Amino acid sequence: MTAALGDEDVVREIIKVRDAWTAAVKAKEVERLMSLLADDIVMMHPKRPAIIGLPANRADLLTAFEKFQIDQTVVSDEIVVSGEWAFDRSRATTTLTPAAGGAPVTVRSKAITILRRQADGSWKIARVIGNLDYPAEKSV
Repeated sequence: MTAALGDEDVVREIIKVRDAWTAAVKAKEVERLMSLLADDIVMMHPKRPAIIGLPANRADLLTAFEKFQIDQTVVSDEIVVSGEWAFDRSRATTTLTPAAGGAPVTVRSKAITILRRQADGSWKIARVIGNLDYPAEKSV
């Protein structure tokens, strides 16, 4: 991580959320993923309509997990904490291995993940804005 602005303990909490997300994706733990999302979650991925709310995000994840084994590595380049909000600018490498067989595809992307502190003090993902870095390529 190149920059972190804000309380060091809060930055560590944001990193824990990020790491919990990637572990739950790999394990296909949909309910764990849902627990990391704010009720009003909005995901914006390239070339797709926004995915708004928990039910739509649950359905999207279930569809993705039916089609692929997903292995994702996320590295934060910058985390900024300001009051009840945190912004994580990151890079991801995601390998999608088709469940039906076939060659894996690796996608590199960048994202801004916006987290909001909840009433209980926990942090949840409120918005994600993603952008593809490179065209998909077959894994080696």
